[in-house]
Amino acid sequence: MSHFLCLDIGGTKIKYAVYNEASKRQSPIMQADSPVTESGNQICATVEQIILEMKTHYAIQGVGVATAGVVDPEKGEIIYAGYTIPGYTGTKLAAFIEEKFGYPVTIENDVNAACLGEVSHSSDLTARGQTIFCLTIGTGIGGAMMLDGQLVRGAHFRGAEIGYMQIGSGLFQDVCSTKALVDKVNARTGQIFQNGRQVLATVKNGDQLVEQAIEEWIEQLAYGLSNIIYCTDPSVIILGGGIMEESAFFGPRLARKLEQVMISADFFQGEIRFAQYGNEAGLLGALYQIKEKVR
Repeated sequence: MSHFLCLDIGGTKIKYAVYNEASKRQSPIMQADSPVTESGNQICATVEQIILEMKTHYAIQGVGVATAGVVDPEKGEIIYAGYTIPGYTGTKLAAFIEEKFGYPVTIENDVNAACLGEVSHSSDLTARGQTIFCLTIGTGIGGAMMLDGQLVRGAHFRGAEIGYMQIGSGLFQDVCSTKALVDKVNARTGQIFQNGRQVLATVKNGDQLVEQAIEEWIEQLAYGLSNIIYCTDPSVIILGGGIMEESAFFGPRLARKLEQVMISADFFQGEIRFAQYGNEAGLLGALYQIKEKVR
C-alpha cells in the first residue's frame, strides 16, 4: 500500500507522521527538534534524516510539508521566515527533498495547512459559498482564509497574516498570543506561570486577579476578531492552538465579549468553532495537498 509522509515544521519542533491512501494514520505522531541557532538552522538536514528513517519502514509515494513562514507553494520555497527561524528565508525546501529522494513534494504555510486540514475533514465546511477564517493562537498568532473551498493566499502569498494587525498600541500577536496572556497574568499577580494551561488551572480555582487578566485578554482577542469579521464576513471562524482546546471555558466568554465590542450585537452572522484536530490539523492539511498532487 502507498504511504505519504507528512511533516509540520515549527521553530522548535518538527512533527511528522505517515498516512495511507485512505488518510488513516499509520504511525504515531513523532517529533524531532528543529535545530536553530542565532545565525542559522539545520531544518533541511533534519528533514533528510526523518525521510531516511521513515522510508525504511514505509513505501512512501510523496511528502507533504506544512511549515512556519511565508511560503510560495508553487515553487516550494520559504519566501519569508522572520526571526523565529534564522536563515530559513529563501530555503528551496521542495527542490531539496525532490533532488535527494525523487518524491513528489508539496509545501504550504502551517496555518494554511491547519485550516485545510480542518476543512477537508469536516463535510459541512466544504459546501460552496463558505468563507472560513482560521486562527492559531500560540507563541504568536497565525491566520488563514478559505473561500469556496480554496485557500486565499493573496497576491504575494502574504494573505491573512493577521498576527501583524495593529490592535491598540501593539501587534495582534503581541497582545493576544498565549505568551501575551501568560506575561499579563505574571505581571498582574507577581507569580511565574510557564504556560496557558497553568493560568487556566488557577482561574478555575477562583483566583480573581487571574480571571481579571484573562477577561482583558479575551477583550483584546475579541477586538482582533471583530476586525477580521468586518473585513471578511466569515461564515465560520475556527480557533486553534493549545490554549483553545479549552473551548468550554473560552467559548461563552468570547461570544459575550464579541457582542460587546462589535458595532451591533447581531452584526456577526457566522459561527465560532474550536479546532477539532488540534496538533494534527497541519499534518492533515499537508496530507490533503500531497494526495491531490499525486492523484
